[in-house]
Amino acid sequence: MSKKKSVNMHKFYALMSLLQDNLDDLEVTTPRMKQLKDNLSEFCEILNNEVAGTYTIQKTTYFVELTNKIDTLMRKSFNPNM
Repeated sequence: MSKKKSVNMHKFYALMSLLQDNLDDLEVTTPRMKQLKDNLSEFCEILNNEVAGTYTIQKTTYFVELTNKIDTLMRKSFNPNM
């Protein structure tokens, strides 16, 4: 896999993880949103299988740390007027 594709996969994986966390926090309730959340969860599982064999997933907390950094950056940079 090329470096560009690897970086994009890692970025996508981190964003999908954050999206799932946010949907859990927002507690979606409409049938359509529940269906979309389920589809997203399935998609994340497929994506996880793509990167699961990598050292990054198996031996480190790389993605947890990365998503925590993004979350922290968002909280610190949050502008309620936007």
